Amino acid sequence: MLHGTVETGLLRALTRGADTRAFPILVAAVALIATLSMTIPFGTLLIAAVLLAPRRWLAIAAASSFGSAVGALILYLVFHHLGWNRFFEAYPDVVRSVAWRDATSWLGGYGVPSLLIIAALPLPLTPALMFAAISRLPAAEVILALWVGKLVKYTLYAWLA
Repeated sequence: MLHGTVETGLLRALTRGADTRAFPILVAAVALIATLSMTIPFGTLLIAAVLLAPRRWLAIAAASSFGSAVGALILYLVFHHLGWNRFFEAYPDVVRSVAWRDATSWLGGYGVPSLLIIAALPLPLTPALMFAAISRLPAAEVILALWVGKLVKYTLYAWLA
């Protein structure tokens, strides 16, 4: 219920701000919030934003990829400070999921470049962020991989919209 309410509120904020010069920044803020929620898929909000301001699709894609990458970095830092024991207690379902198994396999084998690929694909990013944080990958490399991966994905989504 809360998920739908938050998503509706974010969509309403996008609709109200579509005619402003700062619209790409607003979309970046929405991307950050959606990423931090770990439950709201941003792709539909991105498509709505592009449809509201189609001439600014590239600026919207660039800004939203940065906002989403910052949100993911915040999650990375939170998960990093949780540590293994508190992490397993707080998120037992994630640790048993297929997404967790896939993310740990990719990150264990390929490191930060796999995070870029996961961010660029329509895959759940949270398990990969959790494992990356616990594995203590360098934060600067993580945000760069997240931003580039999201930029690729969101530019494609925006262009298609």
